[in-house]
Amino acid sequence: MPAQTDRVQRLRSEAEPGTIPYVSKSRVSKFITCPEKFYFSYIKGLKGPETGPMRRGTNIHETIEEYYHNVTEYVTEEGDFPDDLVQFLPTVDRWADYLTPYIANFLAFERRRMETVDNPEVWLPVAIEAEEWLEDPYGYGETAIPMMGYADSIYPAVGFPDVDTDDGVVIVDFKTGKTPDKKYRNDGIYLEGEYYALLFESEWDVAAVAGYYPKNDDLIVSPLKESRRTKIESVVRGFQAMNEEAPDHLETDEQPLCYYGEGDGEHCPYYNMCGSTWGEPLKHADRTRALHELGYSKAEIADDLNCDYGAVNYAFYKLDL
Repeated sequence: MPAQTDRVQRLRSEAEPGTIPYVSKSRVSKFITCPEKFYFSYIKGLKGPETGPMRRGTNIHETIEEYYHNVTEYVTEEGDFPDDLVQFLPTVDRWADYLTPYIANFLAFERRRMETVDNPEVWLPVAIEAEEWLEDPYGYGETAIPMMGYADSIYPAVGFPDVDTDDGVVIVDFKTGKTPDKKYRNDGIYLEGEYYALLFESEWDVAAVAGYYPKNDDLIVSPLKESRRTKIESVVRGFQAMNEEAPDHLETDEQPLCYYGEGDGEHCPYYNMCGSTWGEPLKHADRTRALHELGYSKAEIADDLNCDYGAVNYAFYKLDL
């Protein structure tokens, strides 16, 4: 993963408390997921603990980044495709715990890409963990919040059969979670890709954006969409307004991400600070089970726990009731 640039650190240190020093993909994404979650994380500066999936994501991203630096060096020196891709991975202790399915699937993904092209130079990414800044896209002048980001990998479009053109590049984000359902992609992985396309379009002709999910060995690709640009602009303008007048709170989007399991940490780190009641059936899973065994309907359980019917319905699914 890229180290924080001097500029990021400087902007953070110079920012007034409660203000937004710069825009990033994660900030836009978190605001769209739940404005109140964004508020606690970036306005109040409350950070949740690092989780196992977060550590896994960091380790896999660093492994892929080092792999690309090594294989690029090989192709530059040899001028040909390599036979063995494993040799370009970092030391085995860095990725052994993630060999199956993540690293094995990633290498299979690389093999498939290799088979689509004749020239090794168009198989390689044109950029790895590329950093870009966009200073003032919406005309705020001196008060503009700069937009920035790091793209995991940028590839020539010719190496992607899923893209209708061989011209330009495809910006790909690596995700170590499960592949999202189609209904969640436009406001999720594709919107994040659109954010990168906005950042990098002055440097490259962006043909499409994509996400690769090594857990399932899935590559999902989307052309650019103006509707996503409009949403990003709306969020950034909202950030500008927050810098002018700091909010006390923002809207809470009650949803499964508020509380998605009864295990430790299987909920939003800010759940107990906000007004969401979505997680009550899972937070009080023993009571939910007891009421179910007593014959309470879902509506009655929702009334007892002072939460939405949908939250109970979701808890029944998670608790296998």
